[in-house]
Amino acid sequence: MPIDYSATEIMEMAVQTEKGGKLFYETVAEQTKDDNLKGLFSYLAGEENKHIRVFEDIAKTIKVAADETPADWEEVALYLKAVTDSRYFLGPDKALSLAKDARSTSQAVKLALAFEKETLVFYLEATDMVPALNRPAIERLVREERAHVRKLTGFLQTCQK
Repeated sequence: MPIDYSATEIMEMAVQTEKGGKLFYETVAEQTKDDNLKGLFSYLAGEENKHIRVFEDIAKTIKVAADETPADWEEVALYLKAVTDSRYFLGPDKALSLAKDARSTSQAVKLALAFEKETLVFYLEATDMVPALNRPAIERLVREERAHVRKLTGFLQTCQK
């Protein structure tokens, strides 16, 4: 049985993902005694908050015409389901659980890195599923997610030395 997501539902999934990421980052930032990690995760929580607003704004403007639905929609929908079922595609419960389980700076950063990578993959897929009018906003967020991956990777390298 095919899984059908509308562009509006995809935007809602994105909003919920960003909210989960924000909660994860805020929780770790509050719990850590590492000032560098606190600063990084506070920054990333703020970034997630900006992304929430972008996706909410996009959701308000989406009107999908029949010709804007991807030809391979069923395949894309199955892929999105696989991504959203991932342990890193955060909801509030998963975000708090992962944050509480992070026992070290490097573990917290590795969890954040996995989350950002999963989010990046989701947004890359979502880019093709929203009306052309909204693609530049999603593409901007893709660039920002890539920057988060680079920032976290660099931070992880410094804390593992």
